[in-house]
Amino acid sequence: MRTVWVGLVVLAVCGCGGRHVTVRDDTSLALHGCSPLPNCVSSTTWILYNRTSPFVLALPAAEAWPRIQEVVAHLPRTAIVEADDRYLHAKCTSRLFRFVDHLELVLSADRTTIAVRSSSAIAIFDFGVNRLRIYRLRERLAEMGLIR
Repeated sequence: MRTVWVGLVVLAVCGCGGRHVTVRDDTSLALHGCSPLPNCVSSTTWILYNRTSPFVLALPAAEAWPRIQEVVAHLPRTAIVEADDRYLHAKCTSRLFRFVDHLELVLSADRTTIAVRSSSAIAIFDFGVNRLRIYRLRERLAEMGLIR
């Protein structure tokens, strides 16, 4: 039983870092998937219960990407930590307990899709908050005609 707890602590600590992106050899970016814990949602993970679809752009990236960054910046209790022409990292703070989650978006090399990831910084279980965050962001961007 102790081994299980040690393993869970190691997994939780490994998932606590802020930036979950890798620069590939061709200089494109790739988001990391999720650890096998129910505190993360990603379009790049192989774990089915953590998986969501990437955002498919409905407009050219040059037009859509700055507007998407603006939408994220105006999400409640959200602060953009890092943003450039292909990567966005924001910290989202929960209303009640002030837990911090990480929201990351990566524009694909062909500039037609956006990989998404939302994960808890500390908690092992997030009560579906990260999935709901991605769902609401997807809805908002689709309403604005930025994604399909």
